[in-house]
Amino acid sequence: MESHQVAMPPDTEETELLLLVVTLLCHWTRVVSAAQAFMHATDVHDSLPQASALSPVSGRRARGSRRWVALAAAPTPRRFWVYPHRSRDWWYNCVWSSWNDEEWLKNFRMSRGTFQRIVDSLAPALRRQDTRMRAALPVEMRVGMAIWYLASPNSFREVRQQFGVGTTTAFEAVHEFCEAVKNILFKRVVRFADPVEKVMRGFANIGFPQCVGAIDGCHIQILNPSDAPADYINRKRVASIVLMAVCDDKGRFFEVDIGHPGRSHDAHIFRGCHFTQAMDRGAFFPVNPVLSIHGVAVPPLILADGAFPMRRWLVKPYLHPRNAIERLYNRRMSRARCVVERAFGRLKGRWKCLWHKLPIRVERVNSLVATCVVLHNLCEAENQDSPESEWRTGPLLTQMEEQQPIIIDQGEGSYSEDQHLARGKAVRNALATYLYCNRPVQQ
Repeated sequence: MESHQVAMPPDTEETELLLLVVTLLCHWTRVVSAAQAFMHATDVHDSLPQASALSPVSGRRARGSRRWVALAAAPTPRRFWVYPHRSRDWWYNCVWSSWNDEEWLKNFRMSRGTFQRIVDSLAPALRRQDTRMRAALPVEMRVGMAIWYLASPNSFREVRQQFGVGTTTAFEAVHEFCEAVKNILFKRVVRFADPVEKVMRGFANIGFPQCVGAIDGCHIQILNPSDAPADYINRKRVASIVLMAVCDDKGRFFEVDIGHPGRSHDAHIFRGCHFTQAMDRGAFFPVNPVLSIHGVAVPPLILADGAFPMRRWLVKPYLHPRNAIERLYNRRMSRARCVVERAFGRLKGRWKCLWHKLPIRVERVNSLVATCVVLHNLCEAENQDSPESEWRTGPLLTQMEEQQPIIIDQGEGSYSEDQHLARGKAVRNALATYLYCNRPVQQ
């Protein structure tokens, strides 16, 4: 019988060699150990007697299997993967070491002293432990990443490049910071802090007496959620949520309602918010100084535009002023009510992330917007446009108590919309007459 040998393709050895080279290139950390194991396997193979009866095909396969077994059996030191070549020199050597208050105000919208006090307040919630895989980021850097993102129109990718971290790390730092601010600082900062009489004097200097605040709504652009896309499209055909806020004479917010879909009307949000119910029953302010004007009892007032429903404590301008009394009232009220519009302007001017569509899910938008409101109040209370008033941060963060929850008696103060309208018109007419009778006499 004739023995038939199977012919091998001419490039079989070259293919094996190429696979071996590629494998070695992909396992640089194992090259030395693999080479030692390979040499040992080669020595064992050479010491064995050559089986002449084996065909060339079987010999090649045996040698190839020995090489792969030697490579797979090489010991591999355990290590954890960390993205290389990310420098944090900018944060440590530039920002933290050499920036003065002017640079901090320009880039972080607050002085370094204010920043450090925020860090101290949030450190218990934001501090992380070092692990075997990597060292935890310091709290100062985590807060710095979050405030840098809020104060600039940058994306998470740009924050990653600036601070030398991963994109996921930057996103988690911003989200955790916002949650900590909402849970720890919100009730301490977003509250009616000044005495009622002082706020009334501030509005009286603007030209409107017996006023404690102004209310308005502001739209924050978001990614349109897929579960209810039509509800968030506002009248400008943009997906948004509504931030309804009340501010004092200095532009500090003391009551906010966040998260209603952009399609919701201001009047609908106003009727359902807790602030309206508390004011209807006179429970929001612990002391309600009432001013009697021409026999009409005028409580502390909130100023609003024409979109809000009339209340005894909420007044709005005349839709069609018919005489000099109503025109003077509209001018005075418009001048005083502009404090809330300017407050919204400064809010978005400081925290430029609110300029554009927020690239986060809608359920996380509320905490981010609430954080911007808290930081806005801190900057307004400290006049952070100038670094001279930095010392005012200390009492605000260390001595301010949380606003106590308002308990509303559901059996009191229930009026229909027609009754609210009639009571509100009586207060507005009395105020208009009072302003006209006490207007400055022109020389």
